[in-house]
Amino acid sequence: MLLRAILSFLVIFFSTLLTAFAQTDTVRITLKAISGLQYDQVRLSVPPAVWVELTLMNTDEMPHNWIMTQPGTREDVVGMSLELAKQGSTDYVPESDKVLQAIPLILPEEKYTISFQAPQQEGIYPYVCTYPGHGAVMYGAMYVTNNQLPPLATDENVPASRRDDENVAEEKPPKHPYPDILPAMYRTFMPNCGPAGIAVGLLGDISYCWDAGQCRLRYVWKGGFIDLEQHWSGKGKELAEIVGMVFYRDSTEFPFRVGEDQEIPTVEFLGYEMKNRYPTFKYRLNDVEVTERIVPAFETPGIKRMLTFSGLDQPLWFIKGQDDVLYYSNQGEWEDEKTLRLSPEEAQEFIITITENMSEI
Repeated sequence: MLLRAILSFLVIFFSTLLTAFAQTDTVRITLKAISGLQYDQVRLSVPPAVWVELTLMNTDEMPHNWIMTQPGTREDVVGMSLELAKQGSTDYVPESDKVLQAIPLILPEEKYTISFQAPQQEGIYPYVCTYPGHGAVMYGAMYVTNNQLPPLATDENVPASRRDDENVAEEKPPKHPYPDILPAMYRTFMPNCGPAGIAVGLLGDISYCWDAGQCRLRYVWKGGFIDLEQHWSGKGKELAEIVGMVFYRDSTEFPFRVGEDQEIPTVEFLGYEMKNRYPTFKYRLNDVEVTERIVPAFETPGIKRMLTFSGLDQPLWFIKGQDDVLYYSNQGEWEDEKTLRLSPEEAQEFIITITENMSEI
């Protein structure tokens, strides 16, 4: 009996604690279904893992629902909903792991509220009304991110008819003193980077952050470059804001190993050279001199890391920094799912391509 009482107390205590935490960190959103088969907001933005309280108000003359799906599966879910309609279903919410959250069909002048935790993984999560005939036009995108959204006018995650919608609250444009001409590079304070951050914007709306203090690529994003308004208007210590969506982060302790695949090398930054507005970084790993030039992949959102290693007399190892992107190397062999091995000859000059995995989107 005593043990049961203790367990009951702990359950109540932690439930209360979690509820209190959820209430203090909750993002509250009111979304309206409006005439013309539309939601009044075609883009929502929340940080990863935050608690969300979403209310759908139906101000239209037709019934509507709201379904949030896994990235890239909106059309699949709409198709499954149409099959449900043929079977006589009345809620049009398919049982599928592609459906993350759902508000059932509500009639005109009704509203419905749900609470849920946003995904841990940053990404673009579509939402859609699956009432028959609505799914092709009545949809939007929930951005799970800490960054700014890409420009609405070029956002293919919202209906084309809404990309220049004056009624949609648009993100304020960066107040740069002059337009960015890409490629461009700024040495500035970047989020999730050491104090020697370098932001480089490439052609193709791809940008990356390179950490000169640790001689490594930190992350890559798409959809824009950086907003330095706060940095320039403050005391110069504010972080730059990323414009767009980060799709690659290097989560390794360090991506390259020299000789032994478990030993992290010592690093020394030697500077950089500019050619055609692209920087080539120079650094030293142990006694090996390295150059790295990063250009856009173009065919798919991604980058090509063009590397040279001089003075190498041992194998070189490259460790994948993130699993859900695609890697390709024109030299060396993948020893397993995460590790590329190159001989000293192969490492003299090689290219590692990292792109989004479009099948995961």
